[in-house]
Amino acid sequence: MKKHTFIAGYFIATIGLIGCNSNEKNGNQEVKDEPKKETSSPILFDTLAAVEGINKMRTAIEALEINPFEISTSGLREKTKQKWSKIHFYVQNDVVIKVKTYPYSEISKRTEEFYANKDGLALVVIEDDGEGSKGKPKNELDKMYYFNNGKPIKELNKEAESEYTIKTSDAEELLAEYEEYLDIYKKAKK
Repeated sequence: MKKHTFIAGYFIATIGLIGCNSNEKNGNQEVKDEPKKETSSPILFDTLAAVEGINKMRTAIEALEINPFEISTSGLREKTKQKWSKIHFYVQNDVVIKVKTYPYSEISKRTEEFYANKDGLALVVIEDDGEGSKGKPKNELDKMYYFNNGKPIKELNKEAESEYTIKTSDAEELLAEYEEYLDIYKKAKK
């Protein structure tokens, strides 16, 4: 009982103190001006800056002299082994920073390159003729898909205008492929 009386008294005293924070002028109560609290607006994502940073990351990865870890697709699931003859993994500090898939030469020349960092997939580059030199400039690439935190942010397509929206199915498929390749690498390294 004493505890409830104390809490009720504390509550009433607190209300009384709040009432004391007002001034009386000419019989009207006026609340003291309190410093305005700044409301934080949500941070807007800067797609152009992110794309620029990802492009710099790709250039830096291509400049590295890393020997790839190669996996033949012969023992992988049907869809993967029908599509690709081999997969190269480029690893730095125990992080897979690039995955490149190679087709069967008699079927296609198309390659896919997945660029990543410790935070995950950042870029997928698709070249219809990926047999040429590595690190081609953007204007020579067929398709580029940019990602941030597992979400697509931009698509560049040589055949069409640049898009800031990517078909969800394309992005989901690329993310799923990347995750599959990481699993393949982890199993191969055991």
